[in-house]
Amino acid sequence: MSDRTRDARISLILTLLAQRGELQVRFLPSILGVSGATVRRDVAVMEDKGLIRRSYGKIAAARRGAELPVSLRRSQNAEAKRRIGALASSLIPSRPLTMALSGGSTVGFVARSLAGRPDLTVVTNGLDTATTLMTRQVVKVVVTGGTANPLSNDLVGRTAEKSLRSFQFDFAVVGADGISPEAGFTRHSARGAEIDRIMLEQAEHKIVVADSSKFGKVHHAKIADTASIHALVTDSHANAEIVALLRRIGVMTTLVVIPSATKSNRFRFT
Repeated sequence: MSDRTRDARISLILTLLAQRGELQVRFLPSILGVSGATVRRDVAVMEDKGLIRRSYGKIAAARRGAELPVSLRRSQNAEAKRRIGALASSLIPSRPLTMALSGGSTVGFVARSLAGRPDLTVVTNGLDTATTLMTRQVVKVVVTGGTANPLSNDLVGRTAEKSLRSFQFDFAVVGADGISPEAGFTRHSARGAEIDRIMLEQAEHKIVVADSSKFGKVHHAKIADTASIHALVTDSHANAEIVALLRRIGVMTTLVVIPSATKSNRFRFT
């Protein structure tokens, strides 16, 4: 089994745990469509990573609402994130630009769509973001220094913050773990939120990308107030009331249709 397949299974198990609280391990082979031996290996990996607690044939999430490793987040809502990334990248004008991209699974799909743009200079603290951008060898990539966060695979701390403050960006694109009209855009990690906040402060145009599962969630580390963001790109499953509120306060919220895109409300900066 590939690591990606295992990550997808683990993400599904964690989603089910979030919904049900606990699961009987004996039911997982039929739910996942794999053998009992494969389930036992997956459960062992999850236990080793501190994602679950196991007892008497049952498993439960170790901590509800905890930040997941980025390798697992990539496989959650992957189609929505892919479409969000493609749409967000289309909002970046075709001219020489300097922009900031954060780390994170959704921003990773933005990077994938931008990787063929020879007119871009991209500054990032995301190690995965940088690797994705370099695949086509045309984008000029600048990586901040800093301390590596193993959960998000990005660089944080004073070195990264100082590096970002030395730039002025035409655009900044960051992700979010929570979106609330009242609480704004939030993250699990305070150090990661500080990096995102600096990227946005240093940018003329500020874009947040996040799939609909982030709507209505609030985490302790604030990135930005909702009114300070120019655009939010999400998917059509997003909470309609929150979308309406964001639009009323001036956030240009663009939805990409999931699962099939027939029409998209697109906008472009000029």
